[in-house]
Amino acid sequence: MTITPRLWMDADHDTYYFYNQEDGLVVAQIHKMAHSKIWLAKIIRGHGDEHYLGQYIGHDHARRAVENYWAIQERTLIE
Repeated sequence: MTITPRLWMDADHDTYYFYNQEDGLVVAQIHKMAHSKIWLAKIIRGHGDEHYLGQYIGHDHARRAVENYWAIQERTLIE
């Protein structure tokens, strides 16, 4: 099984996208909820198909949740 390298892209307005380096496909997003300090993490499976991972107290926690999700999906992380 080939593992697709993924990278983070910093966008405007406290939003970050996690994407496949090979084809540029966005597979996750974290962003700050409106007028708060809470971060929301979601997985993008396809057009109109999103899975919310949760609300996190900080940017780093949200990023790690997304990275952990994809590591488990690729079976590169032992739970």
